[in-house]
Amino acid sequence: MLPVAQLHRELRSAVDAMARRPLHELLKQQGILQALARDLALEALRREARFSPEESPEVLAQVCAGWPGAPTVSLEGDWIAALPENLRDTVKQRWDHLRLQKALEDRYGERVEAHFLERREDLEQVVFRLMRLQQQGLAEELYLRLIDDDASFGDLASRHSLGEESLTRGIVGPIEISQLHPTLRSVLRSLTAGEIHPPFLLDQSILLVRLEHRRPASLNEALRHRLLEELLQPDLQAAIEAGLADYRRSLAPADTPVSPALALAGG
Repeated sequence: MLPVAQLHRELRSAVDAMARRPLHELLKQQGILQALARDLALEALRREARFSPEESPEVLAQVCAGWPGAPTVSLEGDWIAALPENLRDTVKQRWDHLRLQKALEDRYGERVEAHFLERREDLEQVVFRLMRLQQQGLAEELYLRLIDDDASFGDLASRHSLGEESLTRGIVGPIEISQLHPTLRSVLRSLTAGEIHPPFLLDQSILLVRLEHRRPASLNEALRHRLLEELLQPDLQAAIEAGLADYRRSLAPADTPVSPALALAGG
């Protein structure tokens, strides 16, 4: 540990050096400028959300869930500021979430089904058994025992697997197939339920794999929200980059900051 006096001198020197740098450079270096641009872009998107008179009662019920009695506020103006202080943070989080979901649905809702069809194969979930081994001879012996002698994959994995699968009797999943290593993903896609793949090499280990279950993706509400977020990301990143570029161009020689325009580009 550095002596306190030395630490004090070095800390003061570092702070003085930071103070001499332009503010926007420090914000960029610390990732603050990028995060701020993202927050402003998302808030600009939330402001696009409009709820119809028919939607407002359900939105209000969700925002005010847990309140004693029926909610008495409306969704007009700065209504959150009129709430008791102890409720504002929770209500604002719910309100921001619902506004963002509404804005995403309005912008990208018509594209979700096509995006789902493009992504459906990668969104499939699998459950499989896995053994990690180091010796090719042992891997081939165990493979033959599994296919010829009907040995228990779980028992063999518990005794022989070098990975954490020894604790789960080889079970892995359910897991989205796109999250797996490309080689393992390819192997699992080639198998039918109950089929065992011959030993293969992956990352310095020899693997034995048996597919247990394949669960095709279905477009439920949770997945729909996720796909809406995916559709947003290219536009969001483009807006952030454009906003930051405009900000850098607008900086005066004296480093006087000018607020960036960070509204998302049209759908």
